[in-house]
Amino acid sequence: MTELDGTCRAPYRPGRFPACRRSPQPLVPHLPNSKDAFADEAKRAASARFNATLQIGYFILGVRAAGLAAGPMTGFDADGLNAEFFGDGRYTVLAVVNIGKPGESAWYGRAPRLNYDEAVSSV
Repeated sequence: MTELDGTCRAPYRPGRFPACRRSPQPLVPHLPNSKDAFADEAKRAASARFNATLQIGYFILGVRAAGLAAGPMTGFDADGLNAEFFGDGRYTVLAVVNIGKPGESAWYGRAPRLNYDEAVSSV
């Protein structure tokens, strides 16, 4: 914690991290009451779901950047997966993504497309 403004600075030097953890800092410094926006459980859950969905996109980008194939899937049985893997109800499934190395001839060529004049009409 600095003596000037009382904020935590990274990287932490030995012995500084505990002081920062004891120092209550606002969630958003320019809006000290920002935690009140999350007082309602339904709003908090909706915000968490939205933010987690964004993170899924970053996760897929990272998997593909690592040279692996990532295939997000729809149509899965969320209730069944929740019961099987998250029986205590603390977590819930949001997405299913298959990850692996593509096999031989895994990619198809581009399918035929309509010409511009066939697809667009001007009024």
